[in-house]
This record gives sequence, structure tokens and C-alpha cells, in this order.
Amino acid sequence: MSRAFQFLVQAREKLYASGILPTLRLQHPVISVGNLTVGGNGKTPIVITLAEAFREKGFRPVVLSRGYGRTSRGILLAGSKWEEAGDEPLLMKRRLVDVPVVVGADRYEAGLFAENKNLGNIFILDDGFQHRRLHRDVDIVAIDPLEWSAGEMFLPPGRWREPKTALRRAHAACVQDLDEAAMEPLPLPTFGVRYEIDGLYSKNTPISGESLKGLAVVAFAGIAKPERFFRTVESMGIHTIRSVVFPDHHHYSRREIDKLGGDVLITTEKDAVRLAAVTDRSYSYVRISAKIADFDRLMSLIMSRLPKT
Repeated sequence: MSRAFQFLVQAREKLYASGILPTLRLQHPVISVGNLTVGGNGKTPIVITLAEAFREKGFRPVVLSRGYGRTSRGILLAGSKWEEAGDEPLLMKRRLVDVPVVVGADRYEAGLFAENKNLGNIFILDDGFQHRRLHRDVDIVAIDPLEWSAGEMFLPPGRWREPKTALRRAHAACVQDLDEAAMEPLPLPTFGVRYEIDGLYSKNTPISGESLKGLAVVAFAGIAKPERFFRTVESMGIHTIRSVVFPDHHHYSRREIDKLGGDVLITTEKDAVRLAAVTDRSYSYVRISAKIADFDRLMSLIMSRLPKT
């Protein structure tokens, strides 16, 4: 199965490289943040960081996202219900507040929707490296060095969507904890990324970890790499009685949350998006942000590739 998937990926690459499959352009610039593997490489915090930076520069950024796991179809604006937009789009909308997040499997159509409604003047494509139908002015790839060093095992048994050689299409790489990772040099500009704790929150309000002392805390996560979250909780000095793993993008039920036990629950910000309408139990979540080393240089690289107007 892995070889069959790799064959299809290579065939698709040739069709796009030859122009047989067309690439379509939007009126405004497009910056893509993606990866070569499935999930867990920190794309969402990078998208948020870039959107904030462009907003500060006077742009009106719009995020285009697929909306994985949503129950709706077609093109829509992320609003207040994660089931309609997906958990990651709603997380980005909550963090960015005034930045529109447009959801659609076809990112070109999502971009047209945004342009027709004059929602903004620069697009940030979330998880878009494989979405070749839409032209990008800048392609940024997020890399987990442990995954990179472990070698390529393609879907469906493995986690790789494309081979490492696909990096030739990218313009920059963001590598997690680059200064600590033993990686060979990459053939493109490379920037280290640290995912730092912004704080512990409950109902969008910061709280102190001290407030959990003396309580039976249960940690749980339904994300691609939950072990990272559990290590983060430990690093905050929060001692848990249990750590429970659910599938990525899991649709929680009230019964599942009740069965977790403990006095209080702690989870990821993405999981918290999916809990609001499910449980009355007390829970807190950890907010993470991407800190990109030499960020000014990355922004200069991006700006240099944008069309001159």
C-alpha cells in the first residue's frame, strides 16, 4: 500500500510539473504553511504567528483552511461552532479574533469566496503544501526533526505524504528545536521554531498552575502527538494522576469526559475547542505559541517574494 501511495504521489507531481494539471491564481498573495507528514508538526501556531505579523504590517490577512473533521460541506466562515468549521479553524479564529478564517476543501474556491466578499488582501494557507491547485507565492514547510531523522514511511502505514525531495518546491523550512536537533543541513533557508507555553487557561481566562495544587488532575489529548502535550504539562510542574489519549480531532461525548475521573481536567487548546458544548466539568487548557528564530529574516524572505503592486 505504501508503494502504491508513493507511485500516485510521484504521478501527481509529474502532472503538475508538466502543466497538465493547472495551477490557479488568486488576485492576492498566498503564503502556505504545510508539511511532508501527517499532523503534529506545529503548523497552526506558525499560521497564527504569521497572521499576527501581517496584521501588524497593515495587511488584512485571511486564513484558508480545509477544516478537517467538520460536519459541514462547501465554503464557509469559521464562526462559533467547531463542528461546522473544524477544531483548528475555530482555534485560529478565537486566537486571531478579527482575522477571517475561511474553510473549504478546495482552497482556491475558498480564496475566491474571500475575494468576492473583500475579506482581506493576503492569504495564509493552512496545511497547504500538497494543495497544488492553488498557486502560492511562498511555501513554508514545518519539520519535526525526530520524524525527519526516522526515515520515510509513506501513507497509509506510515506518516509521510511526500518524500523529502519535495522540499525543492518550498522556499523556507521551520524546524522545531533546531538548535538542539541533529539534522543534516537543508537545501533551503531554515528557521528554528520553539513552541512556548503562553499560559494555562480556563474559559479563555488565564489561571495559575498553583490553583491545581492538591487536586486530582487528569490530562487528556486528542491530537496527533499527545506525548508532547503530556511532557509540557509535566514541565509546568502540574502532577497528574492519569494521562489519557484519544484519536486526533476526536468528537468527545459527555460520557467519555465523565469517565475520565479526577477533580479537574487539563487538555490542549485544540481539544478545549471541542469541549464547550459537551461537558459542564471544570477543565483547563494549555495555550502554545510559535517563537521563530530570526523571524525578521523570515518575514523579509516572504515580503521579497510577494508581487509588487
